[in-house]
Amino acid sequence: MTLVRIAALLVLLSASAQAQEEKKTAIDVVQAELSICMVYYSFMRGCAIEKAEVNLASVAQANAEKLRKYAFQAGQTIRMDNEAMIARQKVAVEQQQKLLDGKCENMPKLDEAYGARCKQLSDDPQSILDQYLKR
Repeated sequence: MTLVRIAALLVLLSASAQAQEEKKTAIDVVQAELSICMVYYSFMRGCAIEKAEVNLASVAQANAEKLRKYAFQAGQTIRMDNEAMIARQKVAVEQQQKLLDGKCENMPKLDEAYGARCKQLSDDPQSILDQYLKR
């Protein structure tokens, strides 16, 4: 192999490694968002149950479960350990508990902070990943 070919191969390998790292970073960010939204839908479910809004509670439960599954899969894809995934969820719980302040009447604060993005993520998680991959 000539020196030029070796240099070209090294450039291709480093570009591939960089692309892989960018993909890993995108999945990591989406995993964080999935965790946040899973917690959001869990709080939504609890408040819907408190208000006897059975349909809303059911939808929120389904979204929380779907996002939990996706978050776990994303974490596994980037070889994130379970403790790190749980820690990420705990941080989301703490942040959202502060907004709720123990009262479901504060749910609009959570909706304002997370509702639109979590709906988008729940409806089409691939589109969110694609957003980060295009950056």
